[in-house]
Amino acid sequence: MSAIVNIDAPFFSDLVYKKEVDDFVARNEAFSAPLLNIYSDDVWKQLDSNSNYVANKPNNENFKEAYSVHFKGAKDLSLTDLPLFSPILSTILQRGKANIDPYYCIETENKLILQFFDTKLKGIGDFRPKETY
Repeated sequence: MSAIVNIDAPFFSDLVYKKEVDDFVARNEAFSAPLLNIYSDDVWKQLDSNSNYVANKPNNENFKEAYSVHFKGAKDLSLTDLPLFSPILSTILQRGKANIDPYYCIETENKLILQFFDTKLKGIGDFRPKETY
């Protein structure tokens, strides 16, 4: 893997298949691929808790090059295009209306992802995201 974008989800490490146990297990070594974590309010507030997301903290020593950004006012589905096509359905599914403009959110998210991949995969530009958008 050369670069990874993780959108609003816990990320622990690389998973590898172990034939002995017939299952996927976490590789117990540092993760060297550049990683961009993108979070809504729902997940951002969990980073300081003992939830599954605790592994995503920016200071996790298993990640050599990790970036974390937060879309303030976003809910889980704000980081998808559903609010653009069905705002009512997205509000119902996420149990409330997000307090972020859906166009600003998805357009900024797309620009960040493109800039991240351009920098990390093509060597174009410099990736220095803000922590909060």
